[in-house]
Amino acid sequence: MANKFNSRVYGCTIIKSINSNYNADFSGQPRKLPNGVVYATDKALKYSIRNYWKEMYSEEKIFFFKSFNESLIPRSLDERYISFFSEFKRNVTSDKYCLFEFDGEYVKGVIPNQPKKKNVSDIYKDMEEDDDLKSIEKELLELTKKTTKTSSIDSISKDGLGEDECFFYIEKEGKNIKIDTDKSIIQRASSLILENMGGGINRILTLKDLLSCLDIKLFGATYAGQTNISIHGTCQITHGLNKYVESVIFSEQIMSPFRNPKEKSADSTMTTLGSQSRLQEGHYVHHFSVNPKNIEEDTARTGAEGLTTDDIAKLKEGLRKGATYYDSAAKAGTENELLLWIQLKEGSRLVLPTLVELVEVNEQKEINLKKVADLLAAEHIASDIEKIEIYYNKAVTKVINELKGSQFLEL
Repeated sequence: MANKFNSRVYGCTIIKSINSNYNADFSGQPRKLPNGVVYATDKALKYSIRNYWKEMYSEEKIFFFKSFNESLIPRSLDERYISFFSEFKRNVTSDKYCLFEFDGEYVKGVIPNQPKKKNVSDIYKDMEEDDDLKSIEKELLELTKKTTKTSSIDSISKDGLGEDECFFYIEKEGKNIKIDTDKSIIQRASSLILENMGGGINRILTLKDLLSCLDIKLFGATYAGQTNISIHGTCQITHGLNKYVESVIFSEQIMSPFRNPKEKSADSTMTTLGSQSRLQEGHYVHHFSVNPKNIEEDTARTGAEGLTTDDIAKLKEGLRKGATYYDSAAKAGTENELLLWIQLKEGSRLVLPTLVELVEVNEQKEINLKKVADLLAAEHIASDIEKIEIYYNKAVTKVINELKGSQFLEL
């Protein structure tokens, strides 16, 4: 079992962007505050970290990341959950089921116990005539009759099931009866029947599932699908501000090798033109904090694993390497530049302000940590600090006024 991580942490990560576009708005321009300062959202940094975890740690579940179904359609929130955890956990449980699913090799129970006729008929009240569920009303009503048998999974014979995936129920004589209709229709009907049986989604077990995802444990989540759950993540990240003295944005024209068939003018015979925007140079500073207590109540009520030293190691790695690793055409030139990690002693009640305003980048492109050093040098603050780590590449990055007692590590 992994070791628990119980300390709070403050710090910042700096993302360098040279002739690049770290975080574009929907017009393709680098984002700007009303005063003209270029900034990046916390989502941009989190995306690069999630992408790094997904590629480097295939054993980890990274929940909030775009994925596609077999038809190349982006999955919904609930579909993403099911892709990881097979199904939603229900309050109704039993060792016997009346409806089963066969995946070609194994059988699993779908509807525990046996529904009453009212449990089925209620889902058809006020239903549109062209609703897909109408096609299996007869089969669903069969589940409520005495001629249908409830069985434990261990006692089921696979006779007549073949090798194809299917849903089926069992007659009193023990014969398997397949339901020949689309899988998604049966899943929807089963979900509605379970709710009518008092088998709504078990939010505690769903919460436990979500907390097993690395990105949710660290960054939190607002889940608004078949159930509503909010998780306050252990790592909070702020927007990143460009602390370089200038915010010079330029645009350039690019040409597509294809024409636009919808163009009505004479230009319809020409290939299309577009443009792309870049920031000449930027050094974005994101502040972050880590507090294991943010999920303490959730882990206690679910029995889920809390924040571990392994989680923290992967967080540090993502903060040091994620932006550099994500190398797209628009983000070529966007790289991790520095990570400052200030770990407090266990049990400390110290609260530090955001470090964004304390970090400076001068015209010589030197990162000046003097204001941070002055803050941490105060006796009441220094006495609560367990360790300070600074990660950067000395070959390409110049840091002045480094923090006293800090440990230098290569990025």
